[in-house]
Amino acid sequence: METRTSGKAVASLVCGILSLLIPFLGFVLGVLGIVFGVLSRKEIQRSEKSLKGKGMATAGFVCGIVGIAENVTLFIILGIIGRSFEPWFLDSLMTA
Repeated sequence: METRTSGKAVASLVCGILSLLIPFLGFVLGVLGIVFGVLSRKEIQRSEKSLKGKGMATAGFVCGIVGIAENVTLFIILGIIGRSFEPWFLDSLMTA
């Protein structure tokens, strides 16, 4: 019997890696990486060795988690920076 790579494992890896590289959209891609990773690992386990790609699924899952954490951190940092400019911005509007 020929083994083939799970398409969901590939999708998990691609979404996970892209979640690390694309700001803002990376949050959604990270969630997709996690979902595809979990689904593909279950699919591979049920396939009785006719599917491979468990490592790719795991890597996509981990990259998805890191990508979500990275994007949440980015949102927090941008929120803090935005709030620090707010008084200056409001003052400039009042004096204009």
